[in-house]
Amino acid sequence: MKLSALAQESGVSTASIKYYIHVGILRPGHKRNATTADYSQAHLDRLGLITWLRRELGSPIDSIAALTRAIDDESLENIELMGFCQRLALEASNVLKSAAGSSSHSEPEPATATAAAEPAPAPKPIENDIRDVLQELGWPDISPTAVASMAGVLEELSTSGYPVGRDTIMRHIQALTEVASRNTTPITDDLSRDQICIEVVRGITLHNRLLVATSALVHTSLSAMPRSSQSI
Repeated sequence: MKLSALAQESGVSTASIKYYIHVGILRPGHKRNATTADYSQAHLDRLGLITWLRRELGSPIDSIAALTRAIDDESLENIELMGFCQRLALEASNVLKSAAGSSSHSEPEPATATAAAEPAPAPKPIENDIRDVLQELGWPDISPTAVASMAGVLEELSTSGYPVGRDTIMRHIQALTEVASRNTTPITDDLSRDQICIEVVRGITLHNRLLVATSALVHTSLSAMPRSSQSI
């Protein structure tokens, strides 16, 4: 398709498309001649991802550039790419805080033989509890980002006076298992890498909003009902 058709199909102006090509987050079209280029479904997928990140998360260009470099890095497996997207979505939603130990716009750095490896920080007790629960459930422990995110929120709960322990972790994980199982079903290797990223980022963003809204509804309703004292 021509540039004008790409703009119409994607809902992105030709000026923005040219800018995205200029800054390197969108690949140029295939040149037909000196003034015309062809664009493909891959360009539509990338523009869909860029548009979501800009509109819904307010992601700056450098963060999007870091993600698109990861997408285009064929040595990076899809599961690692999904973890990258997860971090971006959690940080943009202020769920993953600086205590997790990374910058807002970081991307995976390849290890070099000459670089001095910094010792990894010792895991926090609450992180060990989360990993113990994952092991008990027989689930893979493949997302340091998710573990750090959950641990940070649990620490805030504990500091605020709520009792927090392994039972808290297990109860919340089990309550969300069915929902998460349904939500992750559409994400398969049959999708393009740009499509995988938008499914992950959009899914995390929208479902986090739904969880917050549902939590408010449930807590408000139950608070208005007669009940005996219960632990949180």
